Amino acid sequence: MKIRNLHHILPRLVVLALLAFICVSCSTRKNTPINRGYHNMTSRFNVNFNGKEALKTGEEEHAKICQDNYITTLPIYCYPPKENLSSIYPSMDRVIEKSSKCIYKHSMFFKGKEYVKNIDEAYLMMGKAYFYKQDYNQAKRIFNYIMTTHKNSNSVEEAMIWNVRCAIRQGYYGQAEDLINETKYYVQPKKSKKLNLQYAAAGAELELTSPTGDPEVAIDYITDALKNKPSKTFKTRMYFILGQLYEKLEQPAAAHDYFLWVAQHSPDYNMEFNARMHLASNYDGSPAKRGQIIKELNKMLEEEKNHDYRDQIYYALSEIDRIDEDTTGWMKNLALSVASYENNDFQRTHSSLRLADLYFDAEQYPQAKAYYDTATVSMPKNYPNYAEIQRKSQVLTELVDNLQLVVVQDSLQRIAKMSESERDRWVKGKIAAYKQEKARKEKEERDKELALQSALGYANYNNQLNNSGSSGKWYFYNSTLMAAGKTEFLRKWGNRKLEDNWRISNKQQLSFDDLANMNNPNAQSDTTEYDEDGNPIIKRETDPEKERYYTQDLPLTPGAIDTSNAMIANALYQASIIYLDLLNDQKRGCETLEKLYSRFPDHTLAPGVLYLLYLNYTKMNDARANRPKEIILTKYADTDIARLIREPDYYKQVAAKLKEIEATYETTYQDYNAKQWQKVIASADASIPNCSDRTLRSQFAYLRAVAVGQTQSEANYRTALEGVLADYGDLPVAELARILLEGLSPAPVAVTTPTASETPAPTNEADGPFTFDPNEWHYVTLIVNVHKIKVMDFKVTVSDFNREFYSLQKLSINSFYINQDEQMVTIARFRNAEAAIDYYNAICQNDKFRADILAKNITPYAMGASNYSTFYKQKDDRPLYDNFFKKNYFNQ
Repeated sequence: MKIRNLHHILPRLVVLALLAFICVSCSTRKNTPINRGYHNMTSRFNVNFNGKEALKTGEEEHAKICQDNYITTLPIYCYPPKENLSSIYPSMDRVIEKSSKCIYKHSMFFKGKEYVKNIDEAYLMMGKAYFYKQDYNQAKRIFNYIMTTHKNSNSVEEAMIWNVRCAIRQGYYGQAEDLINETKYYVQPKKSKKLNLQYAAAGAELELTSPTGDPEVAIDYITDALKNKPSKTFKTRMYFILGQLYEKLEQPAAAHDYFLWVAQHSPDYNMEFNARMHLASNYDGSPAKRGQIIKELNKMLEEEKNHDYRDQIYYALSEIDRIDEDTTGWMKNLALSVASYENNDFQRTHSSLRLADLYFDAEQYPQAKAYYDTATVSMPKNYPNYAEIQRKSQVLTELVDNLQLVVVQDSLQRIAKMSESERDRWVKGKIAAYKQEKARKEKEERDKELALQSALGYANYNNQLNNSGSSGKWYFYNSTLMAAGKTEFLRKWGNRKLEDNWRISNKQQLSFDDLANMNNPNAQSDTTEYDEDGNPIIKRETDPEKERYYTQDLPLTPGAIDTSNAMIANALYQASIIYLDLLNDQKRGCETLEKLYSRFPDHTLAPGVLYLLYLNYTKMNDARANRPKEIILTKYADTDIARLIREPDYYKQVAAKLKEIEATYETTYQDYNAKQWQKVIASADASIPNCSDRTLRSQFAYLRAVAVGQTQSEANYRTALEGVLADYGDLPVAELARILLEGLSPAPVAVTTPTASETPAPTNEADGPFTFDPNEWHYVTLIVNVHKIKVMDFKVTVSDFNREFYSLQKLSINSFYINQDEQMVTIARFRNAEAAIDYYNAICQNDKFRADILAKNITPYAMGASNYSTFYKQKDDRPLYDNFFKKNYFNQ
């Protein structure tokens, strides 16, 4: 019986032993057929399979967060802002992890050849994952590695194509052009539809992205891509882009055909809608066509399914008004476009910028500023020319502020010049108009309240009918109850904005003392405020129904008129500088300067104004340059400005003299290093009186002081150092002199002194003790209110967040009290400021933290290693870090 059982068991034992032997012997260091077969099979069906599935999931998630901007030509591929990518990090990190595992465990690389086929795919997957995470440097390293080390692999052509895309995304268009030309000779002989599709798409992306790109060449690339059987979604996108390109090339018939195809075949209603918009707005200026298009667009406005697209429809209507040169209609429809905003930040930004420019041209500055502000706030990070538009919006906002100040002060002066009776009538008219508008709004609110009550009665009636047959579903699953509840809320509260303290219509903050005094009528307190001299400050009137509200700013005395004129002159001067230097608008700049000089010819700014007029008229080859020139040479003949006109090389002479002194400083500095103390003292004594550059003078004085310390008495040394502090206390050398004074010693002191070209800039006092170094190691700190949040639970939540989204970075978490009410939770560490800000953006946008951050229960910062220590040690300076952080990390 035992022999028979052994007969059955023995074959199984042999098989198990053989398998164990194969597994143990399958080393990646032995290039045998068994090893190659084992690692090819295991890498393909285990690690690589899981990596591909993770990549597919990440690509699907990436597609979900893409938001296309249909205002401009669509890109071939959509790239969301980097701060919105946190949702794809878990999948892409898993791809990187699986790829690394595959390479580490299964790669068999001998004599420049890889014997496991799937290793090339693992590298390619890893490169794609970094590309989707927008870490283009890391992605390029991997693609270049495939191209140089795995030249005979099946992945090299695809790696070359992705390398082209990396160069495009980084803005290296010349490099991308060279790479695309090189890739052509590798891809086309392969006859692979997948590779030829990717190659053509990359070429089209280059032509559409590069500043020197050619739309016609882009069309050729897209046409080639369509020949290689793309997916339906990609094909539809290519057809839409072709329609846009043919519109740019003024070939409306071809554009019409492509947009019509998209409207009939697009699975995405957003793209279908925009295709129909292009079809509907194909306007040639004829009255018949205008009526047809407006009828179609108004029909689209009335369709419920287009409710979220009304902003785009109104923009299309505004374009018709623009073509017809109907400025009033153009502005009206642009305003409706902005007001109809639902979720399309691109459209709101574009419409706001257009409308702001129109108001600016019409010199309606408050409206222009409001729409510039709207555009700046709503602009997505991936909006075309984002940085340039942000800069222009900020410049224009500053310009509008100055021009509006002129308008306001002129209006105040005009009213101040009225007779008392005229001014009294004007004030009473303003109060009457305000009361009339107030009554109109109150009536509108009452009518709305009645309409809501009527709707409530109807909803309650339907609710009673439906409740008889309704199931016991949870409240929020019962649409009838939900509708009735919403109506009841609107009846009681009205249409309230979703915000903190939404129940309170007047959100004025009251302190505890205010409340105590309100409840104690006997409490008498002096609420009068006083200025520095002890004079009572008259509070501003804020009630529009009081007369003083309209008269409190009127310049009714000669001193007030002078102050108003000074404000006007300064504002006009600042506006002219913005026109000339920041907007390169010489015409408007000169007009503003002329206005300033004509109004205030004897102002202290007059010589500078005349010289700017002379310079800019000369640049424009305008004969009007002679008038300011003559005024300067006669009225201001003894000034440096007149000398600049008489001696055009005056600045060159000054610069040459300064250069000569800088050369002397370099020689003196060499003598200083060579310990030629007497030469240092003699050179400094000769140079300081002739040096016009105060920073350079301070450096001469410092070198002289150190030389005195080496050759003269301690008293003379101390006097020289104190002289440096007295004369140049606000410059960098002062700190060096202060250190020497504190440790004064007769022994020689070796001190490193900056050269003229290496002098550091003075520290900005507003930054306090903090300094910005984007390349040093960084931390992300979360200042947590311990009375609102349990820190231990919070750290677990952060740890889970890191594990899900940043599993590859091995981040650490620690916390400690910085005062009785707050703990500082630190996430460590990040290689530079960019990596820290990526994490900062991800945590601010995550649903687990967003509410507490908005409620100020959590205050997040990115912080360099040097500032981290300063923040902890210098408690009094901590409040300064908030402004420092916004200015240096977000350019606010």
